[in-house]
Amino acid sequence: MSDRFVFDAPKQLIEQQFGIHSDREDYFESDYNISPGARIPIIINDSEGQRQIRQALWGLLPPDADDERAGAEHYERAAGEIGDNSWVAECLEIRRCLMPAQGFYKWKTTSKKSTPFYIRLLTNEPMAIAGVYGIWESPSGRKVYSCTMLTTEANVLVQPVGDAMPVIIDQEDYEEWLHREILTDEARDRLIRTYPMGKMAVNRVSEKVNDVDNNGPELIQPIPK
Repeated sequence: MSDRFVFDAPKQLIEQQFGIHSDREDYFESDYNISPGARIPIIINDSEGQRQIRQALWGLLPPDADDERAGAEHYERAAGEIGDNSWVAECLEIRRCLMPAQGFYKWKTTSKKSTPFYIRLLTNEPMAIAGVYGIWESPSGRKVYSCTMLTTEANVLVQPVGDAMPVIIDQEDYEEWLHREILTDEARDRLIRTYPMGKMAVNRVSEKVNDVDNNGPELIQPIPK
C-alpha cells in the first residue's frame, strides 16, 4: 500500500511543471502526511481539452455513494486490476489525472515493528502520480471531484519496503496521459509501468509519520542508518 504521501512545492513550480494556472492559493498548501479522505490537488484536462488544477477527495467515490466518506477505501487501485471494476475502468478511459507529490511513504514491517521510509525522485522535483478521477453528485446537487492512485509492481529499490508503488508519469507524457480519449494498449503499457529505480531515492524517516496528526517537514528528514 501507498497510503500516505507528501505535497510540498511552491505554487509557481507546480504551475510551471504542470502547465496550469490558478488563483486558488489554498490548493498549494504543503502537507507532509496526506492520508486517504484528504482533499488534494489534481491535474486534469477539462471537457474542452484545457489543462487545469482541481481539488479532489483522495478516495474515488462510487456513483452510488451515499456520502463523501464512501470513497476513503478506494484510495488506490492496482493497474492490473482495473478491469475488475466497471466504474474504475470507465474513469481510466476518459478521466485520467495526475496527483502532484513530493514523495510517498512506505513501511517495512517485521514481527517487532513497522519502520517508515520516504521515497522521492533523486532530483527532489515533484513527481506526477497517475490517477483516475470521477465527479460525484451529492443529494443536494453539489459536484464533488474524487480520485484514486494507480499502483504497479515496485522496482528493486522499493521492493525491500513493499511489493507495489505508485505509477509515476514523466513530464513529456503528461499530455498523453491527461488526454480525454481511450489509450491504446501500447500507450497504456508504456505509461503504466514500474518507474526506474535509478531515478529514485529511499530514506528511512521518523516514526512520527505513523500518526496522521503529525505534520511538518521534519517527517521527511532522513534518519542515518
